[in-house]
Amino acid sequence: MEERNLELDDDGKIKLKKRNEETVAEIESESGDEIVLDVPDFKGFEGEEPSAEEKTVQTLHAREEERAGRKGRSERLLAEADALYEAGDRYAAGEKYVDSAMQDRANWRAWFGVVRVQTKDLTDFSEIYDCETAYNAAFRFMPREERLALAERYVPRLTEQADALHEKSAEAEAEDARLREERAPAAKREFFAAVKFLAAVGVAFVACLAAAIVLWCSITVVSGSGILIGAIVCTVLAAVALVFTALAAKRFILARAAHTGCARPGSTDAGRRAAELTAEEELIRSVAADFQNGIR
Repeated sequence: MEERNLELDDDGKIKLKKRNEETVAEIESESGDEIVLDVPDFKGFEGEEPSAEEKTVQTLHAREEERAGRKGRSERLLAEADALYEAGDRYAAGEKYVDSAMQDRANWRAWFGVVRVQTKDLTDFSEIYDCETAYNAAFRFMPREERLALAERYVPRLTEQADALHEKSAEAEAEDARLREERAPAAKREFFAAVKFLAAVGVAFVACLAAAIVLWCSITVVSGSGILIGAIVCTVLAAVALVFTALAAKRFILARAAHTGCARPGSTDAGRRAAELTAEEELIRSVAADFQNGIR
């Protein structure tokens, strides 16, 4: 049983008492200066609990309201990001685009905004792999009509850029072939010279080492200091021959690499540049193909 006292202006008191099924039959005496009011506390007076179906509907409505609110915030952030991008503040625009995408992950415009910022409106693809997640999300949620409109805007420019890279790559490949052809005779001569030098110093090292071993083993058999001096001399010569053998081996490795490189495309600086240009061209053509997929 719960009681609460309320002060009156005439110093009297009103006593409130909640009654339930167990205490409704109780009768208490009232004092002269108190007024007792019975407040029923029965289950019948309580509000009815919503049914399971009503709770489900309420939950769905709450989720829809939350989803609508997130979409609204996403659109507002997207508008702010577009304004920043048009004003030239790419860094701030990129942050706004990401915030917009986080509010509504199905907002393809927000994801595509991240890609535009990262690639400078699809003109510089050096950092495109840093926004791979945004790129995939943008094309996954992009409607067919929007993809068609963007294809008309970007594909001609991308194709032109890829064609230019193809021409530059062909020029670099031709330069690579010319340089390899010019260097081939000298590389061939150097390779054979390195082989001969390695063979000569290698034979000298083996001969000096073998002689040193024999002489050192003969010290205890033959008397005299001549054997000891010969063993020391042969050992020193073997050490010197070993140094020259190591140098000859290094020369041989470098000469062999130069000789084989002349027969392998892409071994020159021009060839490596051609490979980079070709990879960039393939990347740009794949981006153009992504715009065209699903609209034919």
